[in-house]
Amino acid sequence: MTADTVNLGGGRAWFYWIIATTFVLFLFNLQTGYNIINPDLESSLSLSVAQIGLVASTYTIVFAICQLFSGPLLDRFGIRYITPCAITVVAIGAMLLARAENFEMLLAAEIVMALGSVFGFVGAGFVGGEWFGPAKFGLMFGFVQTASCIGSLFGGNIINECLADFSWRVIIETFSYFGFFLAVVAFVFLRDSHPMTGEFSVMSVLSKLVDTAKVGQIWIIMLMGAALFGTLLCMAVVWASKIIQSHGVGVSDANTASLLVWLGAGIAAGLMDKFSRMAESRKKVIVVCSIIYIASILALLYLPMDFYVASGIILILGFVSSAQMLTFTMASEVVPVELEGTSAAFVNSGMFIAGTILISLPGYLLPDTHTRNLTLGDFQEAMTPIWIINIVVLAICIIFMQDTYKKV
Repeated sequence: MTADTVNLGGGRAWFYWIIATTFVLFLFNLQTGYNIINPDLESSLSLSVAQIGLVASTYTIVFAICQLFSGPLLDRFGIRYITPCAITVVAIGAMLLARAENFEMLLAAEIVMALGSVFGFVGAGFVGGEWFGPAKFGLMFGFVQTASCIGSLFGGNIINECLADFSWRVIIETFSYFGFFLAVVAFVFLRDSHPMTGEFSVMSVLSKLVDTAKVGQIWIIMLMGAALFGTLLCMAVVWASKIIQSHGVGVSDANTASLLVWLGAGIAAGLMDKFSRMAESRKKVIVVCSIIYIASILALLYLPMDFYVASGIILILGFVSSAQMLTFTMASEVVPVELEGTSAAFVNSGMFIAGTILISLPGYLLPDTHTRNLTLGDFQEAMTPIWIINIVVLAICIIFMQDTYKKV
């Protein structure tokens, strides 16, 4: 049976998509939860701000490296077996995180979670393409991002509220139990639309990666997506809440405001493709969003701030960050059809490599928190490379990026 002989779309397709997207929600909320609980982690495990940033960046670098193999593995083994195994690995990582007693255990937990997480977002996109057809691949990918971002907003607020009554260990352990349950559901119900080969070789993966890397525009597209997504990850996972707190906003309010980045990103993710069609240009939308993005970062750092102003700026920042979804579309439009999956993994890996660098960089530039409390000025100085990098990438995009939009 092939994809051409099964009924695409319909209730079964949506059910599979919901399972795969729930896995992404699970992942996003674990990482959002890390942003919220990291003050408790600092105190209970006696960690420095730099160590907290290093743990988050370790997750992203492991993710970025292993991400390159996720697409080819899904192509050959499908969602039926890969997705349940991946969910189980993440759940084991969450359990290790809940039981962590020192920095090394925390680091190990993040590495385990990263190994399973590489199949989350790409896997949900794979389900969309396999069960809704190639024509709806981009649309379903946008819906995944929308669902995961909005889910992170609500999930993050729930975690924030739960911290008042439960320890961070109990919260993360509950996450792990949910993961094991979801893995069972995925194993029982998920199916592929056609038989998978089950064949895999490192050389075939490397061959596809080399062919993709030979396309010059793919590097510029990846760089643009990396700047947008890497900065989003930097702000959402670690630094947004801390910057808002440095303006004098309380910890709980700062966490709430920082979570609005997911609401903005979630609303926009499903709209960016439509915006590019209205403008008849992918590039114009990315450039405009990037300009607003940089302005939002500077506003967060330098404008007088209370809870409401911070919330508004974070919402805008999240909204325009979703222009990174267009880089997946553009990447698929500059390579042959047989390299579309590899191009997505290529771009996604670049995004997470950038996230690794951008998450950890401010931590190394901030003064030692054991000697004094951090001030707004400290964050302004530490975040300077972040917005400068975005300006440089924007300039490269304006000069060298080719528009891939074509009228249908």
